[in-house]
Amino acid sequence: MLELAGLDPQRPLVIVNPRSGGGLSEAHWARLVEGLTDGMGPFDSVFTTAPRDATAIARREAEAGRRLIVAFGGDGTISETADGVLAAGAGASCELGIIPRGTGGDFRRSLDLPKDLAEAARRVREGQPRVIDAGRVGYVAHDGSQASRHFVNVASFGFSSAVAGRANASSKRLGGKLAFLGATVSALLSYDNTDVWLALDDGPPERRRVLLTAIGNGRFFGGGMKICPRAQLDSGLLDVVVVGDFTRLDVLTKVNRLYDGTHLELEAVTATTARKLVATPVEADLVVPIELDGETPGRLPATFEILPAALRVRI
Repeated sequence: MLELAGLDPQRPLVIVNPRSGGGLSEAHWARLVEGLTDGMGPFDSVFTTAPRDATAIARREAEAGRRLIVAFGGDGTISETADGVLAAGAGASCELGIIPRGTGGDFRRSLDLPKDLAEAARRVREGQPRVIDAGRVGYVAHDGSQASRHFVNVASFGFSSAVAGRANASSKRLGGKLAFLGATVSALLSYDNTDVWLALDDGPPERRRVLLTAIGNGRFFGGGMKICPRAQLDSGLLDVVVVGDFTRLDVLTKVNRLYDGTHLELEAVTATTARKLVATPVEADLVVPIELDGETPGRLPATFEILPAALRVRI
């Protein structure tokens, strides 16, 4: 746990991921502070040093009464920070601010937040809170234990998780879209579609052979793919998009339709809304990875559920 001694709980806390956006040195951060202060006013800041640091920091600060916590980084940092606020039970009292810096920028697109850091900082200071939904997932962690965490944008499983894992392990210096396209082509060489049981809202399970299933609170994932084009952040429902038994050629020739959102017109794609989705592999010993806001923390079986009006975001 990182030490935050000496920080003022009355000021905004900026949680900085130095690995986002191609890397951030302390010298570069020092050059940014003046502009961020001009836009946002005085603030405290802390750098993360390991995965899940942002969650631990945000949870502790929210529990201590911090009223505004700002994620400075990409989709993973935003998700971890929101997870910490929600885990503290502080979604109604602690607002989430966002200064986007990562390469994917998928949650930023759903909120229509500015890319410019100074403008984003001004938005944090002058904006109004918007109440949005969040998702919660219970799943099997990599070590086999039962785990639970929140997401704010899109969760998925299947091919999308394989792509996310490869994209996260690759260089994103050419941007999120190219990183995810490269990971898509690479993952195609070894990926096979998966047979799963899907049960919506405690209904009977339906067997489906799928390329991927996306569970959206937001609309975008994978560096700009409009995977859940109908999703609304405050609808009180999850958008469930099932991309069925696509061939490798289907993926290569139709990936552009994922970016513009017209894939819902394809016969092999179904879309619906639900408050809860339970997903289980047909073969109990089959490892089907899940993806949450761009991170890959575990595998099926998993239960995805909506938490209506769970979080206040400064926009």
